Amino acid sequence: MISWRGYGIQFGRGTGPVMEAVASEAKGILPWGADHHRIFRKLNGHRIAASVICEDLPEAHNRVTLDPVLKTVTGSGGAGRLHISENTTKMMEHGIARAKEILTVAGATDICVNNPILYGGWHLLGTARMGTDPARSVVNEWGRAHDVKNLFIVDGSLFVTSGGVNPTSTIQAVALYIADQMKQRLANLFIEK
Repeated sequence: MISWRGYGIQFGRGTGPVMEAVASEAKGILPWGADHHRIFRKLNGHRIAASVICEDLPEAHNRVTLDPVLKTVTGSGGAGRLHISENTTKMMEHGIARAKEILTVAGATDICVNNPILYGGWHLLGTARMGTDPARSVVNEWGRAHDVKNLFIVDGSLFVTSGGVNPTSTIQAVALYIADQMKQRLANLFIEK
C-alpha cells in the first residue's frame, strides 16, 4: 500500500455521562429497555478514544458538492457530501489498523470503529486559495478576491492544505494580517488593483 503523507493517532479519555449516553445511543450500542442501565454502566468511564488524524491532500477532484436529494433542516437545498480521496482512505485504513493493534495490546476488548467519526470535528479548509495568479487562486496575497474588489476572505478557505493541529490560531493570525493590510491601504482600498 502506497500513500502520500502520514497520519497521527490521538488518544483521549472517554466522555462524560451525558455525551456517553447520546453518542452510544446514536451508534446503536446503548439500547433502550431492560439492558439500558447495565450496558450504560459498562460503557461509562470505561472507554478510550483513539482518533486517526490525517491530511486530505488538495486534489482537484476532491471537493464538497451539493447533493440534489439531501436537504437542510429548513428544507432548503445545499446539503453537501464530502468526497474522501483514495489517498486519504488508504491512510485512514492503515491508521485504524494500527490504532486497533495498539488498543488490543493495551488490553482493550470491545473495539468499535467509526469511520468517519460521528459528529466529527472536521476543519473546513481550502476552496479559496490565496495567491498572485488569478487563474490559480481566488484571492490575492492579502485576502482580497481577484474578481470582486470589495470581497475579503479571512477564514480557513484560504489554506491550500491543512496542518497537523487545530487551525483556529492560524486562521486568527491570517485574519489579523488581512485586517492590517486593509488598514494600511484604506485611503485607496477600492481604487487600486
